[in-house]
Amino acid sequence: MKKFAKILFLAVLAVSFLQSCTTDYEQADKAVLVTVQKSLNAAGFYGVLDNGDRLYPSVMRVNYTPTNDLQRAIIYFSDVEGEPLEGYKYNADVFNVAEVTTKRITQVMTPEADTLTNGLKITNAWIGGGFLNVEFQVNVDPYLSKSLTVALQDMMIDGPATPDGDYYPLELGFKCYPALEDGVGTTITTMACFYLGGEYSLDNLGCAGYKISYKGLDSFSDEPNETKIVTPETKQ
Repeated sequence: MKKFAKILFLAVLAVSFLQSCTTDYEQADKAVLVTVQKSLNAAGFYGVLDNGDRLYPSVMRVNYTPTNDLQRAIIYFSDVEGEPLEGYKYNADVFNVAEVTTKRITQVMTPEADTLTNGLKITNAWIGGGFLNVEFQVNVDPYLSKSLTVALQDMMIDGPATPDGDYYPLELGFKCYPALEDGVGTTITTMACFYLGGEYSLDNLGCAGYKISYKGLDSFSDEPNETKIVTPETKQ
């Protein structure tokens, strides 16, 4: 849990950096990545961990309104004394809910997505909760950067009928606004989750894993020059 909490804390640094979030995460004992599910309880939601365990927000110390049932978020919390409600693993005192960029895999790239040519470095990627979760490093200007845009493109669209080899080809693109040249700025760690659904599940694709190509953080080339293989056995 400590290692995973550290990963999540690093990932959420980008959220706090870009959104001027001031919540003191250190008050929480735990951090978990969940899929938010809207509910009629007092908080308006509960969280589902990737292993199926559910988290009930008994105490909310931050205002949070869920956007939709496919939203991924990092919940920082401490356990509330007493037995959890029936059907829930955690009875949580929630200090913060930091939404993670959550998207579907892109099949038709928009003109905006075609400009996602800034470099990045994938530091971790895994399959969990019905998502392909990608942690990556990017360069930003700590004084001027306002937003990060990321997209994961299906490279089989309008391409060959079957994957080349055992891995389904995807391409990760990123852009910082205002844009930076590669190799300059401050390096931060951020995160994005891409919904797999039935269409992009490995069982449906008949593949052993995903092959993500991307332009390296220190590369000035216009072509992707690094890859990341992600399988169900990929460890965090």
